[in-house]
Amino acid sequence: MTIIYRILSIIVNMVALLLAISLVFSLPMLLSSAITLLSAFMMVAVILYAFFSNRFYQKVLLRQEIVKHKLRDWVRVNGIVTIIFTLIVFLNILFLLKAPQIFTQSLHQYGIEMPQAKINAFLYFMLAYGVVLFVHVLWTFALLRKNKDHFQ
Repeated sequence: MTIIYRILSIIVNMVALLLAISLVFSLPMLLSSAITLLSAFMMVAVILYAFFSNRFYQKVLLRQEIVKHKLRDWVRVNGIVTIIFTLIVFLNILFLLKAPQIFTQSLHQYGIEMPQAKINAFLYFMLAYGVVLFVHVLWTFALLRKNKDHFQ
């Protein structure tokens, strides 16, 4: 079971790293309006969730160390925002898979031409990532409860 959890963690951390790089380069645009600021906040929460859940895995699950409650709180708060993020991703991706021309038109407005096959591959990748992230958060919450004696 921990091997599967670790594989999911690696996927979550790799995508979080890509999100962090993307966030750094698109920060001026993300700070331009309230809607984009909300998406930046959610991306930061996903990145922080990946970081703190990895820290939880390293310190508590592997080394069996006693850690402060602060680590659990960081994982919980960012995990809750991450769950909201995954639900938004699910709804948006399912909508875009039913009506992909909306996404194609949106890309076209920004001067990006992409074949429909690549768009569908991206949408299915994001859907799979959303599922992995959702499962990882729920699993981490269960592990937090199971190892509650490691928090002081």
